[in-house]
Amino acid sequence: MGSNNEKHHVQTTLNYWDDPKDGSLPTPIFIGKGRVTNERPHKAHEFTITDLSGDEDKYTLDSHGFQYVRHESVEKLFTDEQAIQAAYYEECKRLIKDVTGASQVHIFNHKVRRGPTQWHHLGLKNLKNRGPVTRTHVDQSYKGAELRLRWEFPEQGDELVKKRYQIINIWRPIETILKDPIAVADSNSVPDEDLVGAVMVEDDFHGESWVVRHSNAHKWYFKYAMTPADVLLIKCFDSDTKVARRALHSAFEDPAYRDEQSRQSIETVEWQGKQVPVWPMPVVNYSLLLSQDPEEVQKVVNACLNEGYFQLDLDNIDGRGVLHDRAEVEKLMDRFFSQPLEAKNELGLVDSHLGYEPMGSRTGAFGPGTKDGYEMLKVSRDEIQLGSPRVPEVIKNSGDLGVLEKAIGSCNTVTKVILSALSTGMGLTGKDRYENSHRNDRPSTTTLSMMHYLPVSETGPSKVGHQKHTDISSLTLLFSDQWGLQIRPPGECGAREMGFVAPRPKAAFVHVGDSLRFASGMKFQSCIHRVVPFNPDEHRYSIAYFLRAEDDTMFMDSEGRYTTAREWHDEKFKAFTDPWKWQAMAPKSMILGGMTEAGADDPEPITAFQPKEIDIEA
Repeated sequence: MGSNNEKHHVQTTLNYWDDPKDGSLPTPIFIGKGRVTNERPHKAHEFTITDLSGDEDKYTLDSHGFQYVRHESVEKLFTDEQAIQAAYYEECKRLIKDVTGASQVHIFNHKVRRGPTQWHHLGLKNLKNRGPVTRTHVDQSYKGAELRLRWEFPEQGDELVKKRYQIINIWRPIETILKDPIAVADSNSVPDEDLVGAVMVEDDFHGESWVVRHSNAHKWYFKYAMTPADVLLIKCFDSDTKVARRALHSAFEDPAYRDEQSRQSIETVEWQGKQVPVWPMPVVNYSLLLSQDPEEVQKVVNACLNEGYFQLDLDNIDGRGVLHDRAEVEKLMDRFFSQPLEAKNELGLVDSHLGYEPMGSRTGAFGPGTKDGYEMLKVSRDEIQLGSPRVPEVIKNSGDLGVLEKAIGSCNTVTKVILSALSTGMGLTGKDRYENSHRNDRPSTTTLSMMHYLPVSETGPSKVGHQKHTDISSLTLLFSDQWGLQIRPPGECGAREMGFVAPRPKAAFVHVGDSLRFASGMKFQSCIHRVVPFNPDEHRYSIAYFLRAEDDTMFMDSEGRYTTAREWHDEKFKAFTDPWKWQAMAPKSMILGGMTEAGADDPEPITAFQPKEIDIEA
């Protein structure tokens, strides 16, 4: 049993039906055609929600109307309707039988809530963005329970109502919940007189739920920081009148987490005819990091230890210069990539970290048989600072070289600030600090890379995107306002599929690369990622600054070999450009930097991108 000091009791408000006290019935709710319409008036009332963590065993379905149980599910994403209705439904049936002793379990509905707190205000199609319900209610009234029973079992209804039957809500978080948790009320504290039947129409089914009149006597409880293995069973109805028959419930705001992301942060987008996750990324404030703010330093350390990636918010006085430099580079890219191939490829690929790479130089996003769908110009930091960059003549003028020097300088500063924060956060001092293997006056393959992904209509379906990999770098600072970047969360999330990352305005993506992971003794994660055509009809542009360790920096790689940063760079670059058959024979530690994938690469085989329509004139 937890002590009171360990509890996270919450002083907050709960929304109750605003009874007009004129005898009128609550406004009906309509659910259908992709929309929920709920115009019932509600009023907020102050309550203390008691954290029962450590005391869960004191509360059961029959004594209080709700019960917390520990239950691991094989289902993690809840994005595949067929998987939910097959495997997960069977899990739920077994769970209910184990807890209640029921002889028969029938599941008639499920709802996956992914949307924001104020999802009701999203208008048409708000059902697709269904979020937490912040209004006190019971899903079925006594009358509504029988209506539901007869709807589900039209032939057996007359016999089933003579037996004991229950309706139980199995409530499971998809990720640990801090924002908008769920509260339940002790059934014994809520008399029937406080409940009012309210019509609910869902497509063709006409049911009835309870809305609630406010009373200070209602006792509310919740479990702080519920995880996916914490399942809450909420009794909506029980025909046995000698036990707790129903439990009010509602989501509520915990003021301590008001500014957190919506409680279910896994969104999805449609891509290639299916729903694909949009994985969340931690957000780090550059100004705070530059000031070595302790909380922000810890945030960036945690991001590198747990995920291997984060987004860097540059919308501040310290970051706006970086954004300006990025915008100037984009103008240069627009001019450069519109040049004829002969002009762009004037010098070719001068070295593995500088020069021009035409489209099709590497394996594509979808593996065997595909090539990449982008062209790239790489500019060496070392050559820029020495004043002798080897770049094509079309941009070898003082204006363009000045743009490149400013951009490289600002990106170099940003990545060094991140390195410094990581050194501080990891307790490193003196020569052991990460910055000391990234000095400007020592040779390295640090590079500013500018990438242009062409539309599928120009490349064809066999030249698409950028293959799955981890970066060779220590840190990658990546700019792109267009969708297309996919990542695969590491660690225990390795069984998750590749999913998109939503671009954040006035921010940059930051990836931990192989070299920094090796330098951390494998404590940091590296980011497995690829680029795919989210919109196959658009030209996609991105800028990546690859901060790499000094050439002679020695570390142990994921194969247990001692190697230098330059040796690792050249070996992995060769693997990138090798034919896919050769890549398949190389250890996975090369392309993926030693990061492991616990599950299948994708939930189902993905073939090269097929645009809906390509017009070809002959």
